[in-house]
Amino acid sequence: MSDPRTPAAGTTRGATSVGPEKKSRKGLWLGLALAAALIALLLLLSQCGGDDDPQPGAASSATGASSAAPSSSAGPSSSASTSTSASASTSASASASASPSGGAAGGAAAGQPSSLVAADGTAVLDPAAPADPAPVLGQVTGQQVTGTAVQVLSVPADEGFWVGSSDAQRVWVQLAGEAGESPYQVRQGDRVDFTGTVAGHDGGFPATVGVDDAEGAAQLAAQAQHVEADRGSVQLSD
Repeated sequence: MSDPRTPAAGTTRGATSVGPEKKSRKGLWLGLALAAALIALLLLLSQCGGDDDPQPGAASSATGASSAAPSSSAGPSSSASTSTSASASTSASASASASPSGGAAGGAAAGQPSSLVAADGTAVLDPAAPADPAPVLGQVTGQQVTGTAVQVLSVPADEGFWVGSSDAQRVWVQLAGEAGESPYQVRQGDRVDFTGTVAGHDGGFPATVGVDDAEGAAQLAAQAQHVEADRGSVQLSD
């Protein structure tokens, strides 16, 4: 009969060892902690990457706004250009309507060489648009006219002469004022400056001033207008 206090064969007396089991649990917890830290790090990196990249919707909105901006700004500019062109066209049309028209009543200005211009700006002799001055003379009767560097075509009378660019475009100038010769003796081919007034006359005027048929009496009678210039105003043009 064995002694109950005697341990069985192969049995080690004392407490059972638990060292390896504790080490296994400790390693498990450490692995879990590392995994949790790794997951947290990945989440953090993911959030940082999301902040750097713009949202797709926001990018589309920004692109749309950028594309729309030039169109909206171009609209007013195009309208302004159209409005400016229309205004310029209107101004040009108004200027053209205000300009004298017809025959010799053209664009010659007082002081332009070879011109004879009335006080209201009507060109009796216009070097740019030669024409019969008879119709224009009738429109400016009684007005003062200014002749600038007008060519003397002929001097058929002591107190009068033809000026103009040709026999078809010429005006008779009759000297007026005190009797006697003018300070400047007018000669054919000269260019003269003078001022005078457009006056009407009847059919007997050519004979009265000494113009015969060969010197244009018929034309002078048909024009029914001439320029009366003070003899002192007639000067040789510079």
